[in-house]
Amino acid sequence: MAGPTHGTNPPADELNFGLVTGQHWLSWDEIRAQWEWAEATGWDSAWTFDHFLSLYDGDGGPCMEGWTLLAALAALTSKVQLGLMVSSITHRNPSLLAKEAVTVDVVSGGRLILGVGAGWSVRDHEAYGWELPPPGERVDRFGETMEIYRLLEQNERTTFNGTYYTLKDAPFEPKPVFGHVPILIGSTGRRMMRHVARYADQWDAGGTPEEYRATGERLNALCREIGRDPAEIRWALAAGGDPLESPELFEKHVRAYAEIGVRSFMFDFPRGKATPAMIEIAEQVIPRLRTAFGKPDRGPR
Repeated sequence: MAGPTHGTNPPADELNFGLVTGQHWLSWDEIRAQWEWAEATGWDSAWTFDHFLSLYDGDGGPCMEGWTLLAALAALTSKVQLGLMVSSITHRNPSLLAKEAVTVDVVSGGRLILGVGAGWSVRDHEAYGWELPPPGERVDRFGETMEIYRLLEQNERTTFNGTYYTLKDAPFEPKPVFGHVPILIGSTGRRMMRHVARYADQWDAGGTPEEYRATGERLNALCREIGRDPAEIRWALAAGGDPLESPELFEKHVRAYAEIGVRSFMFDFPRGKATPAMIEIAEQVIPRLRTAFGKPDRGPR
């Protein structure tokens, strides 16, 4: 287990592995038990999600709010990095999101990764009366949100006059424990990729290994355009729960993506307790994979 990133990404020659405990249809006791198991068995990260109703098997089941749940889990753990996969900028004002993120970072001793996206769930917004702007506007709002977060993180006071958001002499304390909270952005959209190049520390593209590699080359080019070293952005992949069905499937999945440069892997924890396959993965497969892969070959930079 890597432990806190101290405001930066883990080394490029290090694989890490996380579990996403989407809180639909789960009680507090069940979620807590899943996180305790993840930490005890050496997973590097654990994640909640940012939805307010269940995404499957009907929407009437229990589904706790992600950031307040994450704060409670931060206080109960000491090793795993933690975050939301991912927090929608349409659910909260940017300054509120920044304050929530830094609060969790402080409570956790600097273990937060800020997973953030432009938002997509129509049902969440319709059910609770939140505006879901058109896609193009969401991308613009995302850019302003990221700039506001950067300014609040770095400055004692911030004034910002954007198209959608305004700050006036806004103080911001405390700061992140290690000065910066690593930001994970998941997107392959043309305009969103420019925000990834500018603001992301970690990036989740999805797709087949070939598609991921091709999109990564686009990201590398965008980084070069703005004078940023593409190696500063760690490639990540949230793959759902299917690879956890067997040790063989898990290893095949990780090797395919690790060979093209992915270094952080996240998987959906199945509802309930860890399966025998997950126990074998944690005890045998993950240590073998950590040893197998060194620095990634991510193509031209």
